[in-house]
Amino acid sequence: MKKICFPLKSEIFSLKKSFESYMNDKLKAFEVTAGQTQFLHILYKEGALKQSALSKIAECDKSYTHRMVRELMDKNLVQTSDDLVNLTEQGKVIAKEFDKYSLSWHQLLLEEVDKEDLETIKRVLEKISQKAQRIINNMEKKDV
Repeated sequence: MKKICFPLKSEIFSLKKSFESYMNDKLKAFEVTAGQTQFLHILYKEGALKQSALSKIAECDKSYTHRMVRELMDKNLVQTSDDLVNLTEQGKVIAKEFDKYSLSWHQLLLEEVDKEDLETIKRVLEKISQKAQRIINNMEKKDV
């Protein structure tokens, strides 16, 4: 039987792991992981959120979000009040650093990609993302 493989799986995985390694290195002085900074970044952009909304935006399950929030609270990077999670001042500092290093990562990554290729990649990824969202939406409708 012929094995069917998603043609971009290894490339997507490699990009994700490379980004995480880059961010872990750049933010090591803050003693946070790339996974934790994802939540700080979301809270920095969105403001205070309920954990369920944070899970949805981060596209992860609620137990993972709960664990990350607990770890970030232990590091005094987030706090909770009125069922909302929000950043502390130190959390905001790290989120700003994440944004700075994220931008530099993207610039480094794309410096050898010409504008035309970048537009093609963007269009293809948008189509794949839209299809993925339609699949998920249809799954959610069937669960009702």
